[in-house]
Amino acid sequence: MKKLLEDLWYSYEMQSTVKQSEEEEALMELIVLHEEKLHASLNAEQLEQLKKYEDCVDGLHDIAEKVAFVKGVRFAAAFLIEALEVEK
Repeated sequence: MKKLLEDLWYSYEMQSTVKQSEEEEALMELIVLHEEKLHASLNAEQLEQLKKYEDCVDGLHDIAEKVAFVKGVRFAAAFLIEALEVEK
């Protein structure tokens, strides 16, 4: 079942083109601004370390997002099963 939900996640993720809210767009602009300033102030070794850090954070974010999706699908399925049992 977990494999099925993960496959569903990856097919969903590849098709996902959700428009960002104004709040999300504003935060993204700030992230880019601060990242550009940070990159301008670091030397080559520090930039490499920052890149490694960002890669780790991105990987962790991807895992957390997938886990949240799987948990949400499982919750929805359990909710629907319970709702259908009550109607019997």
